[in-house]
Amino acid sequence: AQGCVTAGPRRDGPLRIMSLNVLHGFPRFAHLEQRLALVAQVMREKDADIVLLQEVPWHWGSSASRLAKETGLNHLYLRANGNRWAMLFEEGEAILSRCPLRDAAFAELEPGAGPFEHRVALGATADTFWGLVRVYSTHLTNGEPEVNAGQATSLAAYVARSGAGPALVGGDFNAEEGEPQIRALDWVDTYRQANPGDPGFTCCVGALTSGTAEAGHFMDLDKRIDYLFLEPARRAEVVSSRRVLDEPYWTGGVWLWASDHVGLLSEIELK
Repeated sequence: AQGCVTAGPRRDGPLRIMSLNVLHGFPRFAHLEQRLALVAQVMREKDADIVLLQEVPWHWGSSASRLAKETGLNHLYLRANGNRWAMLFEEGEAILSRCPLRDAAFAELEPGAGPFEHRVALGATADTFWGLVRVYSTHLTNGEPEVNAGQATSLAAYVARSGAGPALVGGDFNAEEGEPQIRALDWVDTYRQANPGDPGFTCCVGALTSGTAEAGHFMDLDKRIDYLFLEPARRAEVVSSRRVLDEPYWTGGVWLWASDHVGLLSEIELK
């Protein structure tokens, strides 16, 4: 998780952190190669320092490793579901970073949603240019609301006991901002703080090949369930936050979305 960076010098500016549910696409893995290429392209364009990914598939190889190699970043990966040896597929969370990553750890979120569904949080400490920052990537269940709420509480407890100082938590929470489990989190919603009047929908694209010329293709985006949170810290503040990969790209002769989710990119000023 350190010493493998080949990316060139970063652009000036605050810490740039990105989060995205990649969409594993099992069992057909629709357009996976092209979609991963789009994700890597935007990571390079935005010059992200840290990238938190969910639903990262292993299919004839590690998508996390591929993205790290294509963008020149360190990476960590944690399996959540599936088994590459038994079914040639698994998916999980990943952290990619221009900075060295250390103290890698994880938690399985409770309560469980079933014997074949595991929800986890992958954490690490990023040794950034401004000091140490804890970072976490997670994906909560889209099943029973009570289970989702319990997992949000489990996640908050895991982050709280992981140490002091600024922390950034990104992921697909499968809960909208008005729901009790999101309101109960004692964290700064970076997108909402930077865009108080914007709905900021992040989910869900119905057809990955829907194009910009199609009337109403954005109508599928009607939920805000993906977040980048900042745990309150006196030496960290939100500079900006915006959506990325929020439209389809013309590639391979078709319009193609990188995922069925929209990504987030926040800039954090560390004193």
